[in-house]
Amino acid sequence: MSDGSSAARRRGFVDTPAFLALVAIVGVWDAASSGYPVHTRVYGGAMGALAAVFLVVALVRRRRKRAAADQG
Repeated sequence: MSDGSSAARRRGFVDTPAFLALVAIVGVWDAASSGYPVHTRVYGGAMGALAAVFLVVALVRRRRKRAAADQG
């Protein structure tokens, strides 16, 4: 077993922008599916939109962080 130092450096899949993109796609897909009840579609659409906003924010932060590292 490791001491956990490598685990501190690694991010899990849940902490990545790819996970946010997946949640956004699933939410929008759920909202577009006519087989689900209305309240489920509204909730899915809201969660998909929220995940998309978080994805954009995460990508902008990453871009700014990389740009600052290149300058500094």
